[in-house]
Amino acid sequence: MISTHTALQAACLFYGLAFIASLTTLQHRRVLIAALLIPGLAASLLIVVLRYHQAWPMLPLHLTPVAVLLCLGLLYPIAANAAESALQQPVQRSLLAAMVLVAACTLCFPKDFYLPFVKSKTLFAHAFLVFGAIGKACFLVSVSWALAALMQTRHAYSTSHLHRAMHRCHFWTVWGFALWTISMFNGGLWSYFGWGTPVVWEDPAILTTMSAWFFYACFLHLHLTRSWTLTGRAACAVVGGLAVLALTFLPDLGPFRNPLQL
Repeated sequence: MISTHTALQAACLFYGLAFIASLTTLQHRRVLIAALLIPGLAASLLIVVLRYHQAWPMLPLHLTPVAVLLCLGLLYPIAANAAESALQQPVQRSLLAAMVLVAACTLCFPKDFYLPFVKSKTLFAHAFLVFGAIGKACFLVSVSWALAALMQTRHAYSTSHLHRAMHRCHFWTVWGFALWTISMFNGGLWSYFGWGTPVVWEDPAILTTMSAWFFYACFLHLHLTRSWTLTGRAACAVVGGLAVLALTFLPDLGPFRNPLQL
């Protein structure tokens, strides 16, 4: 039977090849990228299924990076769809680069074990994991649009492209913020039913997740008040993506392990 580590190696390989294909000028580049993403998605889905099967009825913790990787792949056809070619290529490349980065980090720093938490088989626990993974994927999609917006600032004639890119960036940020909020709410219910308290303040994963949530709350206020320029908000969105990776992925990553090790 295929191990999760082997499946993760396959996912990293196919996502990497898809990113390389996005840098080429091949006539059927989009078809080639899609052909490479399909087996990568299949490998990511296999990892999620295997870890859930191994941990059931407990919650497979430290699955977030792989779950985010799967969500990014599923969101790619929607997120990278832009009418203007000036926006389409940078968004596609940024998304594929994010997928390669997440896959490589998960491959090199695996933490593939779980702890038998109390009442982890409750639906609140699984909703916490699922909504959180989709929310983080939406935040990373918003970063790709923010990067596309920053690229447009080099051209004086691309004001409309800048506005469109930031509109899509805010769209994905709102979805990410909403889903992340739902995830935190379900996590509080899971904690309450399991430990009798909605928040375990001693858990660094809780504090880092809340820190990233407050960052995006401030970012959305910047959008509503329009106190910053579009370029400033785009740069802030990129910082938010780094915050998501640093604050919420680090607790799910373990010590370095040779990615070629079987």
